[in-house]
Amino acid sequence: MKESTQNLENLDIQKMKSNKKRFLTGIKPTGEVHIGNYFGAIKPCIEQSQDKDNEVILMCVDWHGLTNKNEIFRPGELSHPLIALYLALGFNINDNSIVLQSNFPQIQENSWYLSCVTASGMLERSHAYKDALANGKTPTAGLLFYPALMSSDILTFDSHFVPVGKDQAQHLEYASDMAQLFNNAVKKNVFNIPKAIIQETPTLVGTDGERKMSKSYDNVIPIFSTKKELERKVKEIKTDSKGLDDPKDPNTCTIFQIFKSFASPQAISYMEERLKRGIGYGYGHAKKDFIDEHEKVFGAYREKYEYYLNDINAVRKLLRPGYERAHSYAEQVTKRAREALNLKNYW
Repeated sequence: MKESTQNLENLDIQKMKSNKKRFLTGIKPTGEVHIGNYFGAIKPCIEQSQDKDNEVILMCVDWHGLTNKNEIFRPGELSHPLIALYLALGFNINDNSIVLQSNFPQIQENSWYLSCVTASGMLERSHAYKDALANGKTPTAGLLFYPALMSSDILTFDSHFVPVGKDQAQHLEYASDMAQLFNNAVKKNVFNIPKAIIQETPTLVGTDGERKMSKSYDNVIPIFSTKKELERKVKEIKTDSKGLDDPKDPNTCTIFQIFKSFASPQAISYMEERLKRGIGYGYGHAKKDFIDEHEKVFGAYREKYEYYLNDINAVRKLLRPGYERAHSYAEQVTKRAREALNLKNYW
């Protein structure tokens, strides 16, 4: 196994034919996008796409959302709004790609090849499968085979790097194990194993001031909403009993902790200084500044978001060059797999 790993690492280097580093990032369409999503995943991905040394393939993984059969239509409904949001917020589509997972049959094909060399017990031991069952999901075959599909996502585009959180590190381990099992079975280096980039993004607290910001806890601040809805959500942010003129600790102030995840450096310094001084600056003032800054940061993108949301043909046109690049990568990998298996083509 060590020898195979070394060969694949050499293949990694050989695959970097250009100076660009190819990153694969997956996003699952599961509901309204909030500031916690922006802070943890959207902003880092957009910044990565704006680095001229990178090529980012951002994949909306709608097939993964189908594993919740009680909401099986939601991924299809939510994928376009999610793609529109990334475009509106500044993802650099000129040099990178945004693709929809279900538009790439090569992913399903490679998932089957990987499944055929993987023990069923390995799938049953995956954290994603066990956590889903623990949270009451029905143990469908799709849920069981989730790790194989995830591994195929990672391997199908010959990516060099995959940014993941600590809780997702097992996905890269599974992809690596399955790739090596397949490569050993066919005695060829078919699948190139990318390197994991473990992201150390802090968890953003929700409006309740206790748990992480999550739709399941109903403690979120949306990115795009009406001003009335935003005001209602901001009013819900939990505060302590300190008065208008009392000094306040920004490190324990929920308003400030959420605020600094999206605000400009100048706005962050302004609120931090006034909270510490306290004189004439209460939580009501902080919430008003929060709303104003939210509108300043995200309001400028709302019109563009509405445009992309309502014109799918314009979005298709923007995505087409990236689709062509991603399709080329996926076809190369899948062709290697078919040839290694000596599969025939009569079409």
